[in-house]
Amino acid sequence: MKKILLIIGVCCTALFSCKKSFLTLVPQSEATAVAFYKTTEDITNAVNASYAPLQSMYYGTFVTMMEARGDNVQDLNPGANAGTEYDIDQFLAKADNTDIQSTWGSIYNGISRCNITLSYIDVVTDPALKTQYTGELKFLRALHYFNIVRMWGAAPLVLSPISASAAAGMGRSTVPAVYAQIENDLAAAVASLPVAYPNAADLGRATQGAAKALLGKVYLTEGKYAQAVSTLKDLIVTGNSYGYALLPNVASVFDVNNKMNAEIIFAVRYNKTIANQGHGLNPYFNQPGLDPKLLNAYEANDARRDLLNTVTLDANDKPVKKYYDTFDPNNKTLGNDFIVLRYADVLLMYAEAENEAGYSSDAFTYLNAVRTRAGATPFSASTLPDQATFRTAVLQERRLELPLELHRWFDLIRTNKAIAVLQNSGLTPITIQAYQYLYPIPQTELNISTNKTGFTQNPGY
Repeated sequence: MKKILLIIGVCCTALFSCKKSFLTLVPQSEATAVAFYKTTEDITNAVNASYAPLQSMYYGTFVTMMEARGDNVQDLNPGANAGTEYDIDQFLAKADNTDIQSTWGSIYNGISRCNITLSYIDVVTDPALKTQYTGELKFLRALHYFNIVRMWGAAPLVLSPISASAAAGMGRSTVPAVYAQIENDLAAAVASLPVAYPNAADLGRATQGAAKALLGKVYLTEGKYAQAVSTLKDLIVTGNSYGYALLPNVASVFDVNNKMNAEIIFAVRYNKTIANQGHGLNPYFNQPGLDPKLLNAYEANDARRDLLNTVTLDANDKPVKKYYDTFDPNNKTLGNDFIVLRYADVLLMYAEAENEAGYSSDAFTYLNAVRTRAGATPFSASTLPDQATFRTAVLQERRLELPLELHRWFDLIRTNKAIAVLQNSGLTPITIQAYQYLYPIPQTELNISTNKTGFTQNPGY
């Protein structure tokens, strides 16, 4: 299948169809948009295919770029893949780093799929289904742009299919403009998506709850605390219709035989028994170089600590228990889903936003719900007597609850703690500068751009 890969991947004219199975994707070579999007089934296939780029990212380069970048884990193999991952881990990566280039391209490929499908959404004649599909695509587009803006800052804002020459001439939209579009897409998704799907085959599609959880995270990242409180509270108030809950046993959340349980709000789905739908074991989850300060921070009775112990899968693979699965014997792939949003994260985000909006007892309620589920000692106003001490505690709690789930690096940036934390890491201390909160724009994109004033490199690179 021929692809035209220019500036941000939005010019790819090859389209994809899929089998009726939600995640089993089959490429349709050399299809044109006009010829392809004729029926509701065509749009259904295209919406399904719009989820596919997430699979290659979340067990792939995202782990390096979102988790290894922080202080939880360190790359112990500087020679692997010509040092590509090591350079990201150690803040040595330049604009020619292939993981940075491929991540940028994969995200914009995902945006392109959403834009193309949205442009033909009127093919769907069922109003309810059209509304649902529109919500799914806008949720996915918002998730992609949220990842783009957090990793690169200002970025091309593409909202419809465009030509190759137009793509090459685009500039970088401002960070506020990108966030405004993310908010708009998620607000539309909240209004369009169902609370749940009646068919088990649809588990994994974006829901109204997923859109609200992501919007709450966006507001928290922007420092819009009142909006974050209001949005996230809808997911946790007693009697709400979403049905999310903390599982009594934290290990059950990650049990490969307990997928899409009551704590999972949005996850990238995998199936190791279907060709090309499983994933390998990411090296950072395989005997990882975890920070001793993280491992030593758990209380003796904290059940979350055991999830970071390794378990033998075979002679060469010893993953942490959080990401344990058995290999499919036919293709040596794993089938764990990757959890992007879960209820414990929502509770901790709500506690953080509530504290920032105004130190209150409500913030303690939800912080302690996560701690007590794990067997840790709850906090009180005597142990966290003010907003500042609560702020420190909730950041640490996020580290204890969510390690290796791709939140830590962004938490450190959001709270402006990255420089100090990395200098005092229990691993190899690293001295960084504020410009390294963002990645370099890939050199391949700069080379192709015809807009040399509007599409420039990030400062420091």
